[in-house]
Amino acid sequence: MHLQSFLLVVLSLSCGSLPAGEVDMTRAVLATLGMITAWWILCHVAARTTSRQVMAGNIQPIQGAQWLETQLDIFRWLSLGVVVMCLGGFGLARSLDTIPVIQNSMFLQALVLLFPGLALAAASWSAEHRYGVVLDYTERGLVSHLCSIFSSFRSGMAWLVVPILILLACGDAITQLPISEVQAGWVMGVSLLLFLGAGMPWLVSRLFKTCPLDADTEIWVANVLSAAGLRRTKMVRWQTGGNSFNALITGFVPPLRTLLLSDRLLDDLPREQVAMVVLHEAAHLRRRHVPLRMLSILPAWGIGALVTRIAGDQSWAMAAGSVVAISLTLVMLRLVAYRTEFDADVQACRLAEKIASSVDDVPANYAAAAEALSRALIRVTADHPAARKPTWLHPGVVDRIECMRRQRIIPNRSSVTAGTIANPV
Repeated sequence: MHLQSFLLVVLSLSCGSLPAGEVDMTRAVLATLGMITAWWILCHVAARTTSRQVMAGNIQPIQGAQWLETQLDIFRWLSLGVVVMCLGGFGLARSLDTIPVIQNSMFLQALVLLFPGLALAAASWSAEHRYGVVLDYTERGLVSHLCSIFSSFRSGMAWLVVPILILLACGDAITQLPISEVQAGWVMGVSLLLFLGAGMPWLVSRLFKTCPLDADTEIWVANVLSAAGLRRTKMVRWQTGGNSFNALITGFVPPLRTLLLSDRLLDDLPREQVAMVVLHEAAHLRRRHVPLRMLSILPAWGIGALVTRIAGDQSWAMAAGSVVAISLTLVMLRLVAYRTEFDADVQACRLAEKIASSVDDVPANYAAAAEALSRALIRVTADHPAARKPTWLHPGVVDRIECMRRQRIIPNRSSVTAGTIANPV
């Protein structure tokens, strides 16, 4: 997920900690809707202006698409400030505890807090679709337009928004049970573990369009996973319409965990490179990278809670704690995300070396494995050169390739902690 989308969701929910105040709810809602409407107009004006430049022959279509994406990316970052204005400045978030219908529901409060951010994000997705319609790249019509917006949501922010809403709805249901607060905490903890182990794989099957792999590929991928120590893993073909090179494993518990391989990945990459992508995902699971990333943010929110506690009865206590927690979360996620991504690449190459003798089409040694994975990284980012650059939560392709080559020369000597790489000595 893009850092901006992550911040949009987290910042929206954090606005719920703003101090309560006397707010005219009608004015707050109308002001928020007015700002959202103006944002939609702004995004569509950018799409219309750029498309007219293309149609007039002043710029090439690819250049026009890049210009529009740059403009919309700027708008997306600016939308973070707009969200704070709607929720804090207009008072939409500061009056939630006074509304009888939603004051006792974390789920309903989250819906209100997320609405401005999601509406602003939808404006950029709508503008992208409109640009394609004007240039006859996509189908016209309201249904096609709505499906395009939903598809953009489903492939990005839905990964964070939907699980949060489900967990909050479960929390609301648990608070209605005739049990003590301590028992409710235990029930919520168990529900969280069940959701991560079983609920997420089920949710993925609903969020993404998938179908079975062909028989030959399914047998081969199963052999690769089995040799890597991940038996009883469901495998599916992720139908993206040939638009995405991607792969992921969701779930931790066999046989509920699922490996998704996108259609373009399977169709365009040779098997040796597909094998390395599969082993990269297997390494994430074997080294427990996902729970490690989750646990890494706990200290950040613990410090945020400490700041709130130190601030005491100050009106800004909760807001200050949230700001500190979000800032530290970004720092921790960057450190852990980089380390785990580098580690998954290196471990995938080592796994390939171990299993090559028992599975067809797997690179025979570390050097060949590193070369195959490097070629795969270059190929999957060929259509999007910007994806090769490092981001806040993901290292760049060049850095990943260099790390694999460096580890080939100076092997990992000591790390037994999941998700770490020993520094060369």
